[in-house]
Parts: sequence; C-alpha cells; structure tokens
Amino acid sequence: MKNTFLVPEQRTPHFYLPPHKVSWKQDLTPLKQEFSKEDLGQFLTFYSLAETSPKKGQKEVENFREKYPNSPAVLNLLTFLYMSRRKIFKANHLIRENYAKNPTNLFARINYADLCLRKKKPEEIGEIFDHTYSLTELYPEKKTFHISEFRGFMVVMGFYHLAIGKREAAECYHYLAAKVDPDHPGPKILGKKLFLKRKKS
Repeated sequence: MKNTFLVPEQRTPHFYLPPHKVSWKQDLTPLKQEFSKEDLGQFLTFYSLAETSPKKGQKEVENFREKYPNSPAVLNLLTFLYMSRRKIFKANHLIRENYAKNPTNLFARINYADLCLRKKKPEEIGEIFDHTYSLTELYPEKKTFHISEFRGFMVVMGFYHLAIGKREAAECYHYLAAKVDPDHPGPKILGKKLFLKRKKS
C-alpha cells in the first residue's frame, strides 16, 4: 500500500471538494517542536497504550498533561481516552477547554463540532471551520493531510450536512471517508445514520 495518495477533485450538483493529498504516514514535526525528544518518545507510546489499556493510558496521559497543560495533542488524546471509557462529562469539558485554547487545531475543531452536533447546535459548525468545507481551504499552507485528519473531517462534515438536511452532500462526505478508511467506526456510524434516514423517508 502506498503511504501517500491523491483524492481527486469531486464535483456533483450538490457537492464540491478540491483535490486532497492524503498520507498514512504521520508528520511528527508539530510534536517535535512541542515536546523534548524524551517526552516525544513517551507521548508516542501513549497511542498504543490507549488501544491496549485505556485505563492505564488515561492515568499516564493525565500525569503527562501536568507538564504540557495546553498541548492540543495531549488534550485530544485525553479526550479520546475519556470517550473510550465512557466518561462523557469529562470528555465534553475537555473538548470545550481544548477548543478555547487551540481554536485552529484540526482535531480540537472536529471534536468541538461533534459536541455541537450532539447538542443539536449545527448552526455553530460554520464558525468553527471558518465557513469552509474542505481541508485545503481551511489549511492552505498544508500540502498533505494524515488519513485520520481527512477521515475525521469528512465524517463530521457528513454529520453536519445531514443535520441541516443536505443529504446528498452528506452521502458524498461519507463516501470519501469510507473509501479511504472503510474499517474505521466513524464512517460506519455515519453510514448507518444515512441508511436509516433514507429508509425512514
């Protein structure tokens, strides 16, 4: 499998997306700028710990956060751990805090947009993403997006467009998310919502 691939321009009567370059390889440059070499190595181990032992991972990341209280990467990972352990109140509080501290961080934006959608406030989504609906417009200086960034953005945009009644656009966002990462729960959950909505209508 290639590390990097191009998602070509998408154009339908209900949907437009410029080309996006997507990669499976994580760009560690922002983390290298934020953490010391030793702390970076420690932080990267937390990702595998989050999958294998969320309870232990939560404790480790909470301790690590004392050193980096405002780090978007730390806050995003801790949010994931709270969500995976169904600590929804804590997760929601952290999502709001992270977005307030890091309003241009993509995952802080995605998590906050997801929270707004869960709270039935889709009207807030436009402002969160500067009224743009593609990553290349949102971050014009960025040439390549990690698969998790592209998939996460496509999924939240799919839910948003479904919430405002633009199902055709929502289906296009879902198609792209499922195409690049078909086994991830995000596209699957969005697909179920779209299928149920279509079945009921």
